[in-house]
Amino acid sequence: MKRILSCLLVAIMLLTAMPVLAQEEAVFVFAAPFKVTQWDPQNENKTMMYSLSKLTYNSLAALTPENKIVPELATEWSTSEDGLTWTFKLREGVKFHNGEDFNAESVIATMTRMIDRPELVQASFWKTLKAVEKVDDYEVNFVLSEPWGALMTQLCDTPMLPAKALGEMGDQFFVVDGGHVPAGTGPWKVDKWLATSGDAEFVRNEEYWDWGDQKSNIDRVIYKAVNGLKAGDLQMIDAVPVEEAEALKNEQGITVQDILGTSIIHMGFRTKPLTDEYRVFEDINARLAVHHAIDRAGIVEFVAGGGKPSDWPCPDTVLGYDAEKAAVPEWTEDYKLAKEYLAKTNYQGQTIRFIVPTGVFARSKEVAQVIESNLTEAGFKVNMEIMENATFQSERASGNYDLYLQRYPFPGGDPDSVVTLRWLNDAHKSGYVNEELNAKILEAKRESDPVKREQLLKEMFAIAWEVQAPHMAVYQQVTTVAYRSDVQGLRMRADNVFDYSRVYYAK
Repeated sequence: MKRILSCLLVAIMLLTAMPVLAQEEAVFVFAAPFKVTQWDPQNENKTMMYSLSKLTYNSLAALTPENKIVPELATEWSTSEDGLTWTFKLREGVKFHNGEDFNAESVIATMTRMIDRPELVQASFWKTLKAVEKVDDYEVNFVLSEPWGALMTQLCDTPMLPAKALGEMGDQFFVVDGGHVPAGTGPWKVDKWLATSGDAEFVRNEEYWDWGDQKSNIDRVIYKAVNGLKAGDLQMIDAVPVEEAEALKNEQGITVQDILGTSIIHMGFRTKPLTDEYRVFEDINARLAVHHAIDRAGIVEFVAGGGKPSDWPCPDTVLGYDAEKAAVPEWTEDYKLAKEYLAKTNYQGQTIRFIVPTGVFARSKEVAQVIESNLTEAGFKVNMEIMENATFQSERASGNYDLYLQRYPFPGGDPDSVVTLRWLNDAHKSGYVNEELNAKILEAKRESDPVKREQLLKEMFAIAWEVQAPHMAVYQQVTTVAYRSDVQGLRMRADNVFDYSRVYYAK
């Protein structure tokens, strides 16, 4: 309790401090529990890196907070009748931070890199992209091997890169070292990176093509990788701890927002053995035992600080949610049913390794403890391990788990990137293979008609909900943010991507 009160006092003092505009340099400092470990946007799929990319880069199109797709570096686009060719007309007069012109060569270099480098995280989304062809200096064609209904949504989070610098430097272009920084076309330039702490600093791009008469009055944006309210001179805090949020809501000069976005807290199952050892969750009955053991409603109401119990693999604001088939959301654990399902398996009391990261979502440790208790009551023997996120990522990437608890959003309210990376390509090494599910994912990806595609996505999610694999949705997350009331220009997407690029202080 003393620690919480101390943190609150520090937070209130910092958030209500004298206006930063009174200083020699106007600074905006914000924090979140995520370290910047590298700068290649094509090799990342973390929500905070999407947010930081919005400072430095632009994409051909952008998503508004209402999930509307609007022009950015492309002024207009069209698609052929067969859905295999997309034509983009590009904005003229835009320069990268290093002085290069943005043009067709930039788009070709950016997209071709993902064709040539299939190991890049973002490349997995673009497997149907065969080529990018230059029509003229400011027009390009995307040529696909098959139609792709989610192309524009994915393009909104695909930063454009400078062709000449990328060609000369390769991967070194993304290294912040010796005075070199990656160059985008965005309103802020990378200035500093502290690799040990994961902090980063950006300075205003005076020549930004889209400032108009709304140039920010902030000179420097500083990102601090911290968990909670225990850091420096902050003007905004993302993922405010539950215990501290309520007190902040009563403070003058501080705005606190609870955002029920598209992120879900989910459990992942390891269904295939690393060697020959027994894996209980290969059996659907074991997964259904977990499904019926978890007290979703209790977690949301009493532990997680708010949210919504999951009744489908995605929230109701995501394309593919089926309101007619979704289960009753007021979940209550049913240990009797869970035990009946577990009794159908060959489980003989083997220890289940349950891994959970810290600092990724609110009260992750406390939520995991409730789940551990639920599973123990259902008859599982559980060894829960709470670990730093970097360690968690490594363990999950190696498939060294039986169960994990984690968060992911649905970017732009579209499930394509989630199911492509995490389900179809098994990025989290679950070992789960379901040919019917994979076929439905691929069918939905190829469908350009929005009505038909939505129906296919509903069918896809119905399969995943029935088998509770490879992931099991637990609840829809509430993210709490707190910021000084004179902070303006923040744009918050429903998928928890925060766009700080137009931040300024009210005069």
